[in-house]
Amino acid sequence: MRQNEEDTTMTSALAGSAAKVRLPTYNPAGARPCPFKAEDTTPLAWWRKLPSQAFGEPERLHLRATLEQINVLHAGHDLAAALKGDVGAAIDVTFTLMPMNELSLRTDIAMTALLRCARERNASASLVLAQVLGLTDLGHPYAQELATSWLAYGRLYSESPRKFSNAGAVLLTAFQEHQREQDA
Repeated sequence: MRQNEEDTTMTSALAGSAAKVRLPTYNPAGARPCPFKAEDTTPLAWWRKLPSQAFGEPERLHLRATLEQINVLHAGHDLAAALKGDVGAAIDVTFTLMPMNELSLRTDIAMTALLRCARERNASASLVLAQVLGLTDLGHPYAQELATSWLAYGRLYSESPRKFSNAGAVLLTAFQEHQREQDA
């Protein structure tokens, strides 16, 4: 799918600004090589280590099988639904974890449920996954690349590319501000 100028250039999310912001075009060939491999870690850590293009059919099936084997005590209805692939529930559970100050087993389970939804070509889940990746300290320097890969993936499957691009611009602004805060 070829992106046109309208899909990649948006108005800045900063209040009172009419500046144009360009979402980075994700080119897997031009990205830094990701040192993480699916076979080197548990599927519950894939959400924070693997870019969108690292997932083929075997990984998708393994991810699904992993989630089907999880039962969480006191999980609540949303997490149980998220584990079964309910996109709305996965997004709701993710937002209850924000801001994400620590990576825990519960976080990994919830984010893996969101990853499953994103991987099944859901643009909203991809957008939320990109948001979390871009605004969370993952313990490695590849967060921006991961976030960008999931933004690009979500844009491919969005039913409304213009709205998706506008949301992406908001995220890009948030990522930039988050990076400035980290550098300060």
